[in-house]
Amino acid sequence: MNTDILSHIYNSCDPYKPAVESYFDCTPARGSNALVPRFMKHLALSKGRLHFLFSGHVGCGKSSELRQLKIALDNASASEGRYFPVLVDVDDYVDVLNVSSTDILLAIVSELAATVREKLGIELKDNYFEKRLNELKEYFLSEVEINEGDLALWGFKLKIQRLKKDPSAKKKVRDTLEPEKSTLLNEINLVFEQARLAIKSLNAKSGEHPYKDFVLILDSLERIQGYEGKQDGIESQRQFFIEYAPQLRSLDAHIIYTVPLELARADGPRLKQRYGVDPFVLPMIKVFERGTNTPYELGWQCLRDLLQKHLGAVLLKDAFTPEALNFLLEYSGGHTRSLMTFVQEACAYTEKLPIPLPATHKAIQQTVRSYSTAIPQQHWQKLAELDRSADQQIPGGDDDYLMMLEQLTVLEYINGGEENPFEIAEPWYAVNPIVRQLQKFKSALKE
Repeated sequence: MNTDILSHIYNSCDPYKPAVESYFDCTPARGSNALVPRFMKHLALSKGRLHFLFSGHVGCGKSSELRQLKIALDNASASEGRYFPVLVDVDDYVDVLNVSSTDILLAIVSELAATVREKLGIELKDNYFEKRLNELKEYFLSEVEINEGDLALWGFKLKIQRLKKDPSAKKKVRDTLEPEKSTLLNEINLVFEQARLAIKSLNAKSGEHPYKDFVLILDSLERIQGYEGKQDGIESQRQFFIEYAPQLRSLDAHIIYTVPLELARADGPRLKQRYGVDPFVLPMIKVFERGTNTPYELGWQCLRDLLQKHLGAVLLKDAFTPEALNFLLEYSGGHTRSLMTFVQEACAYTEKLPIPLPATHKAIQQTVRSYSTAIPQQHWQKLAELDRSADQQIPGGDDDYLMMLEQLTVLEYINGGEENPFEIAEPWYAVNPIVRQLQKFKSALKE
């Protein structure tokens, strides 16, 4: 066996690495509009600041889509409008189990200052932030670093990121800045205006178009599970995205906020009222027809093409037997992270190439065990009811089904097409194909 090829397959399918060069557009098989043209059109039409909400299952490909948007913004034509993208991966800054709005605001201003300096050579200066952060640095810097002198605004990025792993320092910073929230927001907007003017005044390189403005992309924000002082889960998410919406909307910049799918489905109308736009939801890649479990060939082909894009020069037929590949595609349910995880696991169980069917059987075993033991007892009947239902809809506001969306035991799809405008846009739900094979699920169906 060629170990180098197997290693290449394994590392090309990192389930937690957003696709950039290996990106493949699966929009037709998702049945929804594509994020990039949708956002770019809103951006072109909006007279004010655009606060855009983006959602979808964890691991469905949101980060990959956001990185494609980042590329599109930076390479847009003059007629489309070229924007300088600032990607803030919130997970680099905050503990998603214990978040406050102050943490997010510090992440935004730190990333913006660091990015425009690194990419454009622009040094943002703000007396308030530099003064306040230098006053607070004793909480999160070593004694040696403190004695090295004051830091410029752009130099705080790595220092602020340390707060994620230091609860004591984080609390001290919060306690100091929380009473100044109004001032904090005003000062951030002053930093935004300074960045905007500097970016627009840059001389474009030969062959490039000048920037019209900048766009903030807040990735991983949908992972928030605990907001300071609130119960974990949807209560914390509502506190941040709904109750704190006036403050988020007061930020004077074009911003994309990633929103948890369970919140988008439980409180979609309220989110629209707060932000002026419906959440844009990225559904699963459709692999089965609605209500019949008949394979949807366009979706299967899309997954093959996506996987081939990841593997590069290694052909699918050389990497997997036909039976093994079909097994992986079927039981991924169209969830890209699951597919990549199963490929890596299959590599770890393989002694020869192409990867055979028995290796893929072993690849899903941990997922089988997790679902078999972690699904609450009261969910099994509801899963069976969903599977037997004629319309494959979930009751609005049902906490059990919202948890199923979060745990991926239930997956969201959209039919797509060009027929009835209501039917093609309405999401529908299916039980995860692995869950459908479990004995507890089959027993619930019989009952």
